[in-house]
Amino acid sequence: MAKAEKEHKSKGSILVICAHPDDKVLGAGGAMAKYAKEGFDVHTIIMSFGEGVKPYVKREIISKTRIKEAQKADKIIGGKGVTFLGLKENRFEQDFEKRGIDKNFKKIIRKIRPTKIFTHSSDDAHSDHRATFKLVLKMYKEMNLKADFYTFEVWHLINLKKRDKPKLVVDTSNTFKTKMKALKAFKSQIDLSTFYNYLVLNNFLFLLTYIKDLLNGIKHNTKYAEVFYKVR
Repeated sequence: MAKAEKEHKSKGSILVICAHPDDKVLGAGGAMAKYAKEGFDVHTIIMSFGEGVKPYVKREIISKTRIKEAQKADKIIGGKGVTFLGLKENRFEQDFEKRGIDKNFKKIIRKIRPTKIFTHSSDDAHSDHRATFKLVLKMYKEMNLKADFYTFEVWHLINLKKRDKPKLVVDTSNTFKTKMKALKAFKSQIDLSTFYNYLVLNNFLFLLTYIKDLLNGIKHNTKYAEVFYKVR
């Protein structure tokens, strides 16, 4: 086989920008696994290390753990790599401006040249998720990007406010198991210090993900689906 035939021929680049290491999997893991299977290069930018999941552990220690988990999950999904910006949780916008992250952020995006960008919803319940949306939209406008810009839900089962907005529905029936396998990579998300945390919180995370994707599937005549809302 000729060398040229062996080389990966990408259909384009997909970029996911999320607040915490596990957010990509929770909100878009099935779709990203499907895009990767179809020949797209799936890249991820994560705003923080998500160290808040273990507030009693030193930041540098839990950060290393979260990085490894994100890289493992990305490999399971078939992604092309994860970049961390290292912003402080609950202070994204202030830290972004203070440290002048915008130049590096734009440089990364230009290098990836995404055809589609996925990030958090503007009305997500988590303040870091809303801040991520605001920063991504700001960079999108400043860079005059032409990529399709979509948002995803992490904690909302149904978003009635957006029911009439343009949607991208991705059938994830064949990649849902991959998504759940990737989610299991985030072991630090599971606090084993108490029986309650292990039995209730862990099960809740998986149950929420299952119900959300199942409801999306039922609504759109498939087994599982992920729904994204188009911003630009």
